[in-house]
Amino acid sequence: MLGQIKSEIKKAITVKQLIIWMALILVFPTIQFLLVMNNYVYYRQLEIFLRVNNGFLPILLPLLMVLIYAIRFIGEQKNNFIPYARIRISLQDYIGSKAIVNALLSFSAAFLMVFIPFLFIIYIEPNLGIIELYPPDTSPKVVTTFEQLLPYGTLTYGLIYSAWVGLNGMYYATIAFLLLQLLNNSFVALSIPFAGYMVIVFIFQVFHLDKFSPMDSVFPFGIGQQPLWTVFIPFSVLCLITMVLILNVRKKLYTRYE
Repeated sequence: MLGQIKSEIKKAITVKQLIIWMALILVFPTIQFLLVMNNYVYYRQLEIFLRVNNGFLPILLPLLMVLIYAIRFIGEQKNNFIPYARIRISLQDYIGSKAIVNALLSFSAAFLMVFIPFLFIIYIEPNLGIIELYPPDTSPKVVTTFEQLLPYGTLTYGLIYSAWVGLNGMYYATIAFLLLQLLNNSFVALSIPFAGYMVIVFIFQVFHLDKFSPMDSVFPFGIGQQPLWTVFIPFSVLCLITMVLILNVRKKLYTRYE
């Protein structure tokens, strides 16, 4: 399967795809940075980073992850290419390799969406002086989840938090990819992760359970600091959903593409 994975990565990484990925990775953080740079009072560089990640990305994460790779699979389904692929490779390896590439690319994209702005805001922007900071001793004592990692170093915080966003993005992309194998309607399959995400976020807000919301567990910047264990509750649900879908795909894989 390793050879098939390498082949899928080579096919996926084209100039056109790189342009699309770079646009997704850079455009939204850049727009958000421009929107917040002069409209808030900042006491720490980290607060700028938090504000940048409290705009478009928390709302659109599941949708953006689908655009990284899973959407490419629709063409193969419509062209009935998959049954012919069974002649030269086992269907399990074929679908499995695509699922792995989907996971790798979506993780990388989500990670970079957060880590590149982190590097710019924390290490480059202070030298440029784009945003004026106010004296830290006048700052209100408000901290957010994941700041528990700051004693281990700012870069450690940035790496771990970016990886956390990457993992969640990877699971949303994987759920969409697996649904493509189970449902006949591709639009519905790709829409379910985003629609479900928004509905659950709304329900949790209504019942004041924001700390367990799938949005606030990944981008916990609109609420006060919570214990780190709280973010693993919705993440565990994502893992469970993914495992259930994997088992169903394994059962239905051959019957669908007969």
